[in-house]
Amino acid sequence: MNDPIFFLRAKQLSLAELVALTGARPADGADLSPQVYGGAPFEEAEPGDVTYFAHPKRLHRLPDTNATACFVAERYAFAAPRGTAALVTDQPEQAFAQALAAMYPSALQEASLFAAAGVNPGASVHPEARLEPGVAVDPGAVIGPRAEIGSGTIVGANSVIGPGVRIGRDCSIGAQVTIVNALIGNRVKLRPGARIGQAGSPQNAARAATPQIGRVIIQDDVEIGANAAIDRGSGRDTVIGEGATIGNLVEIGADVTVGRKCRIGALAVIGGSVEIGDFARIGAQADVGEHLHIGFSAHILPQAGVASDVPPFARYAGSPARPLLRGLRALALVERLIRPKPPDRGRGQ
Repeated sequence: MNDPIFFLRAKQLSLAELVALTGARPADGADLSPQVYGGAPFEEAEPGDVTYFAHPKRLHRLPDTNATACFVAERYAFAAPRGTAALVTDQPEQAFAQALAAMYPSALQEASLFAAAGVNPGASVHPEARLEPGVAVDPGAVIGPRAEIGSGTIVGANSVIGPGVRIGRDCSIGAQVTIVNALIGNRVKLRPGARIGQAGSPQNAARAATPQIGRVIIQDDVEIGANAAIDRGSGRDTVIGEGATIGNLVEIGADVTVGRKCRIGALAVIGGSVEIGDFARIGAQADVGEHLHIGFSAHILPQAGVASDVPPFARYAGSPARPLLRGLRALALVERLIRPKPPDRGRGQ
């Protein structure tokens, strides 16, 4: 059985084309005629592959690569073996990504898993739903009354789009996604299993008796990971700002506002009524309590437990979370206190 190839190569590139594409600098007099056909990590690369090096701790392994070309920072170019063309750049990983995107453009394009064009006969679309031309709907999907979906959007198998939901153009709705009580912008990506717009779990008896009549508003260019859950608002809308990235298995409570270009790592939990400023970062498995404010461009490190407001540009870590430097000083003090003291042998000994 042949190895399955999920992404077909659109073209191969010469080293001269790589240099022109990425702006990397070859060695003086280097032969730029060799072709590259694919990409791989430098430890696994074979002749015909392009790779990159950005891991100083593994510098001792770079001379063993078999790649035809390697994007590398200038200070490490000396370690590239003779048979590998060192292409010097300040951002090796970004240059490698550009090369792969040129060779495998289909890897960046969302497509129907059923290779469907239009509405598959196995999907259930309510007569009152409005789909613009160019929408693809895979088998088993359900689209409710008054739902509106823009052109170029793909709705994956067994996904459910509830009544009145509006989805913009060029979106990707993965398999088994549910969307209710939501307005979604353009070029939004919802990975498989995401849950959008359901009522959240009440934290107390009063909340349990209060109808949640808000919505979820997801602005343009947002990406939401697999099995993430975003609860609809109760007193106001839950809003996910333009360009935000939300990881797999993230839980976002009701009435939360996530600012533009925020990044929230996998398994993070954001309590109800939290406000997160633009460009903030929240690490994986972090827990942010209810009714807190995370400031502009603040950074919450992974596994932090946030129980108080975080000012703009601050870096918080630990549980309970505190400013990173303060936490490191406290840890150093504790280590000094618990460190065993050497035995006192006395002067005469």
